[in-house]
Amino acid sequence: MKRFGILAGLGLALLALLLPARASADVLPVVVQVQAPDGTHVQVSGEGALSYPRNGRFVRAQSVSVEGDHLIFTGLSLLGGRVKADRLVIPVNGFGDASLSGLRIEGRKPQGLPNQVIPLKDGGYVVSLQQSLDGQQRNLAEILVGVPAKVDVAAGYTYPLAAQGEIIGCPFVPGSTHSAFVAPDNLASDNAVDIAVPVGTPVYAVTDGVIGPQIGALGSTDPAMAGLRLHLNAPGVQFYYAHLSEIDVVPGQFVQAGQQLGLSGSANGAPHLHFAQDIGNPAETVGALGACPFYQSYSEPWG
Repeated sequence: MKRFGILAGLGLALLALLLPARASADVLPVVVQVQAPDGTHVQVSGEGALSYPRNGRFVRAQSVSVEGDHLIFTGLSLLGGRVKADRLVIPVNGFGDASLSGLRIEGRKPQGLPNQVIPLKDGGYVVSLQQSLDGQQRNLAEILVGVPAKVDVAAGYTYPLAAQGEIIGCPFVPGSTHSAFVAPDNLASDNAVDIAVPVGTPVYAVTDGVIGPQIGALGSTDPAMAGLRLHLNAPGVQFYYAHLSEIDVVPGQFVQAGQQLGLSGSANGAPHLHFAQDIGNPAETVGALGACPFYQSYSEPWG
């Protein structure tokens, strides 16, 4: 028997479905893997009818089977029937060679364009085809669902801007510039959120810390790297602010949570703040879990 995985997160985390894992012999298929916000995992294995939890509130399928190198779902229902599909076929190993038919999201039939984010009525989103844009056109997930989560800015952190902004970029999203598949592949670029705000919006320290020595312009002609940048080093975690139009601090300066660090700017034609951290989820730090896909970290350098 082959092994595959569907990754899901519940509660304050996000629900990401249909991410096939490497197969191994003589093991029952893992059809659902639930990751709780504290990082613990619950796995549901087997074939046949699927219901998780028992009432099928999050995931239900009339049947799940492994045929050759493919996993086949029929009568798939997510989030209590808000997302449905007649048939879903995904490979047990690798990416690509997948198919999805009869998809309906809250009664609507979407176009199913790659990396299209389809909003749900009460928050959250669905991506019906998550595809890499690294030239290989690999399908990374056939259905990706974000469960809306009502959260405030993470405990102990201050919101990094004087005005609440729309999230226009999320951490580790294949097909975006925040991706291990797109250069530059480092945590400062990829483990980040982009927050759309007008140029000149005050930028704040999210916590107490010390301004790092890497500060000022990057010296790049790439419009995606425009503006000024700075690092805020706190115990156990480093934060990165980029595309600033003004910096009001100096290297080695101690700052307190909520202290103004500078003013926001623009890059690549979009006024926004690029906010990253080397450990943990920046979407959670700014209270935007429901705006971003399931968080999956990568092993990358910081810098």
